Amino acid sequence: MRQAGYIDRARFAAPLLLAMTFCIFLTRPALSHHSFTAEFTAEKTATLTGTVTQVWFRNPHVRYLFAVTNAEGDEEIWDARGSPVVWLARKGWTKTSIKVGDVVEIYGFLGRDGRKMLSIMTVTLEDGTVFVDRVPE
Repeated sequence: MRQAGYIDRARFAAPLLLAMTFCIFLTRPALSHHSFTAEFTAEKTATLTGTVTQVWFRNPHVRYLFAVTNAEGDEEIWDARGSPVVWLARKGWTKTSIKVGDVVEIYGFLGRDGRKMLSIMTVTLEDGTVFVDRVPE
């Protein structure tokens, strides 16, 4: 006979373990990392000039969104992705090196499947300052 207030822990253990396992599988994609070749092509590079609209100077990768006027005269938003913050900081980049409103020329590897993305190799500011992420081969 059980005492009043007794909780059968064994009865709750299996469902709790199942729920915890399920939660781990749900969070796994958020922790995973993509490869360069999943998003970019090493066979094609481009140099684009545009105005920075957003700066994300944080890990896992520094990102700059910038507005580019295409050949038809329409504005397109491109996503330029760089290395992690600590790698760029070692090369002299800071959170304020490239700011919203700056006109930049970005050279990098193009995104796969026509995505408007660049993997940054260099960024050149209007005053001629060049920030190097990867040395072009």
